[in-house]
Amino acid sequence: MGAKDLLLAAAIVAAAFVIRLAFRLERRLRFRPRPVLTGAEWSFYFRLRDALPECVVCPQVAVSALIEPAGVGPARRLAAESIEADRVGYAVFDHDLQLLAVIELGHRARPTRREMARDRWFAEAGVRTVRFHARRPPSTGRIKRSIFAQGLAADCPGAGPKPRFAVRRLEPVWRNTANFNV
Repeated sequence: MGAKDLLLAAAIVAAAFVIRLAFRLERRLRFRPRPVLTGAEWSFYFRLRDALPECVVCPQVAVSALIEPAGVGPARRLAAESIEADRVGYAVFDHDLQLLAVIELGHRARPTRREMARDRWFAEAGVRTVRFHARRPPSTGRIKRSIFAQGLAADCPGAGPKPRFAVRRLEPVWRNTANFNV
């Protein structure tokens, strides 16, 4: 084997090493910061904070953090899967972190079927859903009236009468976790 062959073999090995290193760097997980709110959502968040200074407003909250399916078995699992990846625009809490309402800022004239189904889920859980259109942002007074309508937020000052329902912490459903083999 000559010097040229040895040099060619070394070059091929070096090139393979560089290519492998390049592909290995591509597999490395990379991340960058992502804004929580953009455009109209950002300005609407500050409008909500101005309208509801006595409440806590949280943007982009997972639906599964706000409500959970009731029942057992396949129906519960199906309901949990349906809310698994959903988020609401804003969740409004009192200072005891009791959920008062869910606010959606939409760009459509009417809600979609999926949004109407989610509104029914929240209504079933006793949570009010309020929708506003992004092109016609409401005044702070209208926001306050919409959230505190029908006496839903008695813990916030100036909210009016007591709520019609009592918010209670749900106890976990007992499940038989024993695995007996006979």
